[in-house]
Amino acid sequence: MKKLVTGECHEDNIFHLVDPTQFVEGDFEAEVVKALTCLQPGYLCGVFAGAFVLEGDRRVADLALIHKSLSHWFVVEVELAGHSFEQHVLPQVRCFRYGEPESSCVTSLVRGFKELRPEDAEALLRYVPRYVAVVGNLPDPAWTSALSAVDVQHLTVSVYRDRNGRSAHEVEGKLAARAESIGFARYSAIDNCLRIPKGCGLPVGNIQIVDQFGNLANWTIREDAGVLWICKERSPALIQHDSYVQIIRSFDGRISIRPSY
Repeated sequence: MKKLVTGECHEDNIFHLVDPTQFVEGDFEAEVVKALTCLQPGYLCGVFAGAFVLEGDRRVADLALIHKSLSHWFVVEVELAGHSFEQHVLPQVRCFRYGEPESSCVTSLVRGFKELRPEDAEALLRYVPRYVAVVGNLPDPAWTSALSAVDVQHLTVSVYRDRNGRSAHEVEGKLAARAESIGFARYSAIDNCLRIPKGCGLPVGNIQIVDQFGNLANWTIREDAGVLWICKERSPALIQHDSYVQIIRSFDGRISIRPSY
């Protein structure tokens, strides 16, 4: 059985792996929340019992892992080894990845995350990139490969305890967001510019942006009084005056805009 030591070599600092098969799902879910809350400090982790529907199939989630910037989030499915992959795990995650959220998702997010207002939860569901992860109690390369094929990520959480009952957690695997929401910018047709708060993370200077039609164009970003002005250089942006667009940044650094209807 695996074990680990923390700090000085002393019996009180030796942790032994808890048999992964001894957990019931509810207890393991609580351990997953502890592990992800500590080891994913950029995220909020909590219970999320919202429902999604795909082709008439309705499924209820376990947890949510939400980036503190609200730029992206994960629906988390907690699974124990021995659950049927084809009959249970795969239908669950396909629904979370490709299905439509029910109104219960807003209620559950606000209940589970005190940091979220109802309007935050609604924006998260409607606009913010959503990903799906399965967290299991045992590593399984076959699961990892099959989940990857449906654009779902896979983590394993292990629990250790010392002789005094203290717990330690190990997370194997890595979560990756291919795209994140930078925020929402308001368009001025008078200036042919988008305006967004300075803290969004965009750099001042010349950049290329993929517009709402899929065309790549040059834009200039300048700062004024804590606001970034994002101006198209040569032609009208063809965005309705005073409307909002969402700005998305992909994993390769590409910036794009998307109308926020």
